[in-house]
Amino acid sequence: MGKLIFLFLLPTFAYAFSPENLFQDDLSLKDTLTHKVSATHRSAGKEVLFKKYLSDPKNRISADFKIPSGLRDRVEFWYRVYTQFDSSHSLLHDIENLGLIYDVVNFSDLKGADLNKNTRYSLQNKAMRSVVKSYKEAFRKLETKNCTEAKCKKVLEAISKVGFKIPKNKRSRRRFFRNLSNNLRTQTGQKDHILQGLENLKGYAETIEKLFVSFNMPHELLAISFLESSFNINARSKVGATGPWQFMSVIGKHFMTMNRYSDQRKSAVLSTAGALHLLAQNKKIMKHWDLAVNAYNSGTGLLRRGVKSLLKRGFKSPRVEHLIDHFRHPNWGFAAKNFYSEFVALVYTLAYKNEIYNMTFDEHDGLIDIYVTKCKIPILKLLPTITSSTRNMAKLNNHLSLRYRKSNFPKGTVVLSDVKLNERKYLKVDHAKLRRRYPKNLFKFVKNYNCSSK
Repeated sequence: MGKLIFLFLLPTFAYAFSPENLFQDDLSLKDTLTHKVSATHRSAGKEVLFKKYLSDPKNRISADFKIPSGLRDRVEFWYRVYTQFDSSHSLLHDIENLGLIYDVVNFSDLKGADLNKNTRYSLQNKAMRSVVKSYKEAFRKLETKNCTEAKCKKVLEAISKVGFKIPKNKRSRRRFFRNLSNNLRTQTGQKDHILQGLENLKGYAETIEKLFVSFNMPHELLAISFLESSFNINARSKVGATGPWQFMSVIGKHFMTMNRYSDQRKSAVLSTAGALHLLAQNKKIMKHWDLAVNAYNSGTGLLRRGVKSLLKRGFKSPRVEHLIDHFRHPNWGFAAKNFYSEFVALVYTLAYKNEIYNMTFDEHDGLIDIYVTKCKIPILKLLPTITSSTRNMAKLNNHLSLRYRKSNFPKGTVVLSDVKLNERKYLKVDHAKLRRRYPKNLFKFVKNYNCSSK
């Protein structure tokens, strides 16, 4: 699926903003920022508290989604990104060994400045490029000699923490530090985006959980929508991936209606049903949930190719962790390799969200019913007249095109409502029936119904 959401790219999270109005003295402003390691990162007590939930102390997570031993460092890294650091923090780390974190740079001072978001992110990116440059210089110095500068000490401390041994041979030492320098990567914190995702989920949680039950699918899979879009129904990537589950059109139209009147990818409820159908198919093809989840990002074709190549090399039952270490392909890059680790980190984050964020999230927000129109009617003209609803009916039916709000929508159009609709014009469809039919085929339920205008 597509990964671009909220003006940032997942999972690399590498912001690419075009500054709107950078101040002429932005460099002087940048120089006033305090680049300091976050207090959370320094606090050993807090680190232990956060890591506690990765052991699943209350057994909330299915055995299918326990942390694989070979992915532990990766999962812990993304867990930090989602739970400890918001977007005002940037982590400097190794692209291959995610447990190797050199620094956490705090840009929270920028939030207090009178700057728009694009300017703030542009300044943050500029500052991080400067930080990366200084660390590369530290690596260069460490190639040939001992270095006692602050950045060098941080590098050596991080290397020691993960148990790496510095080669004594001069040539090997030079190669060692040069490789580390080439592997430098920055990662922006995502805690605030996950909290926004939980806010976006409000009003849909109970209905979506009912769909998971109806499909007999593990509720942990909801984490994919957070990874894809922070459950943003209005998310749209530069390549056209749309909705909370970021369906591309070529896949989306297989499961959902996509025409001038309706794009069901934008519906929180209907796109979830589409995603569950896709994931069920992935599971049937790939056999294991880790491969099925990763296939949501990479496609079953690439994953099957990877599994087949490892089977030929003697692996008895290749899984994602084996593919990361041994499979090579142009499309099997950083984003694809880390998709499942990010997913697992989000599974634990969402399972213990109340404890982690010290907040209570209401998941009993009322059921949303599914209706299919029995005749042609101006739906978007009628919906605002349903005053008994406690919800924004237009938002609830985000999949319906505003361009045709004055037109008669065709018979068989799917409408969502939290209040009972006129049974002469609308047929209510049980949530469980979505398991047997794709959302795009719900129109078939009214194929033989006659419309009544009374």
